[in-house]
Amino acid sequence: MENFEKILLAYDGSECGRIALRRTLPLLGSGEVEVHLLAVVPLTGAVAAAEGFYTESMYEAERERIEQILAEGVSLLKDRGVDAEGHLRAGEPAHQIAKLADDLAVNLVVVGHQRRGVLARWWQGSVGASLLDRLGCSLLVVQAPGESEDVAAP
Repeated sequence: MENFEKILLAYDGSECGRIALRRTLPLLGSGEVEVHLLAVVPLTGAVAAAEGFYTESMYEAERERIEQILAEGVSLLKDRGVDAEGHLRAGEPAHQIAKLADDLAVNLVVVGHQRRGVLARWWQGSVGASLLDRLGCSLLVVQAPGESEDVAAP
């Protein structure tokens, strides 16, 4: 198995994202791995603002919220002795994750997973599934313990 020297963690601050971050800590070692944390501001907000659904100030508030989530994740890693660099991007999450992974030449991308129903997956898609054909490196999809046993959960 290849050693993971550079890891990119996609972090959205959700419970699944927090679990993925915590469960990835053993892979990070103590300063042996270059760690990057990525938070993505979805462009749906920018598109909605352009279409008049909500204001630019609402989009900026969302961006600031996601910046705080990113800072929280970087701080959590640093508190655990992991030196991490945070990255903020705007756009479609799978595209931004794959682009940064390529730009940084990472060996592993880590994303959290939340089990959803068939209709929700069809409507919203799956970032993890979208990444499979976009990445030139390994992908680790982390879900909360016990989720695989509870397929019918909302």
